[in-house]
Amino acid sequence: MTHQPRRFASKTSFIAAAAVLGAVSWSETAAAQSDVTVFAGGKLDVADSAYAGAAVGLPGSIDGKGWAVRGSIYTGGYEYESGSTTIDADFTGGQAELVYRYGSGATWGSVGAGYRYVDTDLSPADPGNRREGGQGEMIVSLDGGHVAGPWRVDWYGSYGFRLDDYDALVSLTHTVGSSGRIRAGLEVAADGDSNYSAYHIGPVVGFKMGEQAEFQISAGLSDGDDRSSDGYVRVGFYRSF
Repeated sequence: MTHQPRRFASKTSFIAAAAVLGAVSWSETAAAQSDVTVFAGGKLDVADSAYAGAAVGLPGSIDGKGWAVRGSIYTGGYEYESGSTTIDADFTGGQAELVYRYGSGATWGSVGAGYRYVDTDLSPADPGNRREGGQGEMIVSLDGGHVAGPWRVDWYGSYGFRLDDYDALVSLTHTVGSSGRIRAGLEVAADGDSNYSAYHIGPVVGFKMGEQAEFQISAGLSDGDDRSSDGYVRVGFYRSF
């Protein structure tokens, strides 16, 4: 049988990571900050990717609650086997959402709706890959978090209606040390559509940089349909203003 890794993939769960990073600034520790957050990061996996974006509260939002707009751009690449041919895939895209943020104190979250567009270039062309070329779709998302003493849980999920694609990420971390500036734990992420599924699982560490910024790194096991297990490394950064 021919090995066909991630034939239908266009992105890994880096969009989920981007949204989770954006949601971090709406947590208990940042509720009174100015309502602008920028975030960026990347992932090395079967599909390598990088992203950058921002979330901006709309007029009338107070203390990180109410309406906001969130947007991101991303790019990456992967390769797969189609029969006896190796296909190189490069993708670039972006998404924009209108989100409503709720909660305060130990629990926070948001729900959103928007539009995602990605353009995938295959070399050589592969008519069997439905993601080739430009694809646009409406999306919905949710994210949030909860703090209980030294423990913290974060979650994110999104769904695209045209391609039936999904992203999801959940992490559980615990404060490390007396400074409260480091948290460590485990994250699990999954993405896919009607033709493939993939996931990763591994430890995650967050380093608080001042009162309005955090750097995250995660590394572990990546697996999915029609490919062998591999490792991944994900990094991310957010900064609120």
